[in-house]
Amino acid sequence: MLFDNVTGQSKQIPTPQMRPPAQTPRPTKPTHGEHPALISRADAVKDYKDNLIADVNEAINQGINTATPISVGVSKYNPAVVNEVISLLTKSGWDVTSLNIDGIGSYSTIILS
Repeated sequence: MLFDNVTGQSKQIPTPQMRPPAQTPRPTKPTHGEHPALISRADAVKDYKDNLIADVNEAINQGINTATPISVGVSKYNPAVVNEVISLLTKSGWDVTSLNIDGIGSYSTIILS
């Protein structure tokens, strides 16, 4: 054959050792006071809705033993989320007697009795 008479040390081209694949951190749900870089949309919407529910619960706790209807300011929340919370309130026995809508079509206040 062609290379039968070749003597000497064989020459091999050194190949670098492959690095292990990079490990990407998995997104975690934030704990109180912590904000991770990655959070899913579903978790963000749930947190947003939970904030509105907390505002409603706080208003209910402040007005529970009063004769006046309970007024909850909701202008900073998305109308779709407000509708979901209104549905939850109605299912749990609250009467949503009024919805105040601002000039751009968003809810500003809901009145509970």
